[in-house]
Amino acid sequence: MTKILILYVEAGHGHRKVAEAVEKELRSRNQSDLHIEIADALEKTNWLFRRSYPQIYFLLVLWAPWLWGFFYFLLNLPAVYFLIAPVRSLWNWLQSGTLRQYLTSGQFDFILFTHFFPAEVCATAKKRGKLNAQLITIVTDVIPHTVWQNMGTDSYWVMAEESVKVLVRRGVARQQIYSKGIPVSSEFLQKNDLSVLKEKFGLKPNRLTILFTSGSFGIGPTEAVLDSFRELGNQIQALVICGRNRTLFESLNQKRFSFPVTLFGFVDNMHEMMSVSDLLIAKPGGATMCESLVKKIPMVIMSPIPGQESYNANWLLSHQAAFQITNPSEIKDIIVRIVNQPGLLDSMREAINRIARPRATSDIADFLLRK
Repeated sequence: MTKILILYVEAGHGHRKVAEAVEKELRSRNQSDLHIEIADALEKTNWLFRRSYPQIYFLLVLWAPWLWGFFYFLLNLPAVYFLIAPVRSLWNWLQSGTLRQYLTSGQFDFILFTHFFPAEVCATAKKRGKLNAQLITIVTDVIPHTVWQNMGTDSYWVMAEESVKVLVRRGVARQQIYSKGIPVSSEFLQKNDLSVLKEKFGLKPNRLTILFTSGSFGIGPTEAVLDSFRELGNQIQALVICGRNRTLFESLNQKRFSFPVTLFGFVDNMHEMMSVSDLLIAKPGGATMCESLVKKIPMVIMSPIPGQESYNANWLLSHQAAFQITNPSEIKDIIVRIVNQPGLLDSMREAINRIARPRATSDIADFLLRK
């Protein structure tokens, strides 16, 4: 019996989505000798830590993204992290007693991580001889921050060769790194009946369909962007995902636009929405970015969180696979260009095809089952 544990942290929805994609793929193999568990690592920590960890992250990216970016870049400096690492490790160890007991009793053969907190806890436990499992870290952004790297980790699963270079430069052996991509749910690989989906979402023919999403928190200047489209009313239509931001949903629901706008809260059928959309306006979180690449839908990057998302944005832009706006008013010009240059989106889809990793989920399942 091979026992596999997948650990994530519910700080934003992306880490969980990647973990669930791997779990689903492994279960689809229907191997009787395979035991799979998946868990939010925070659920196995003390109450205060469990509650405060995601809330602190949310408050920082909502009200002080510059401060989040400052600490992100500061802690990525080798000299600074060298001083902070022992404190971080001790702090994580003190919070993770229940998690470590769970790991010890589970006797897992493989432990996968889609977040750096459980990756560090398990690597420390392995260094201390408390854990024998093979540890595999799935980095959910293009450029790995220093916190993702831990002695004791056996393998790193990363998005691109740019990711590999960063880890190698920091001393990770090249043979430990697999640049196979960030896993996404197999739903994003399915071929959909577009006519049925368009009817489901009430979409009109011969209009540019724009999909808005601003992460599970619903952060971003969505309303201002929609307002900038007033003069394009007969050419576009929009699907708008507000996430958990009920205020945004209610505000948009009270407005009347010159083009069709359909509003959603938190959704679990993003693959369908991307299938019928021509353009995605979104924050470049790792999971959303990779889902859009698999669906070959060009992205307009909006309000990236300083740090991990700004690196993701720069990577997409360097490969001509996305647009970026710094002001909501700028997006109108992009839409006009797309409408007037029908081949523009096609050339971007070709660029996307060169960097997408649609087999990432099946590749990591193959990797685990061959071990």
